[in-house]
Amino acid sequence: MTPNVQRYISPKERAENRARRRAWLFWTAVAVPALIALIMYGYSDQAPEWLRGFTVSLDATFGYPILWLIKAVAA
Repeated sequence: MTPNVQRYISPKERAENRARRRAWLFWTAVAVPALIALIMYGYSDQAPEWLRGFTVSLDATFGYPILWLIKAVAA
């Protein structure tokens, strides 16, 4: 039975992994809240009609989580 030897990870590969994690963290921390804000704006009276229709269809795809969030904040 051979001992469990960890695979060597080069400094270049470590840097690539860090860059990949940073990109994922950026998109999670920035893009998701921006999308939620856009959808919340889409439910407002100031949004154009095409955006309202798109917002409702997009929110319906995920089971109306943004509409529930708006109702919870308003209550």
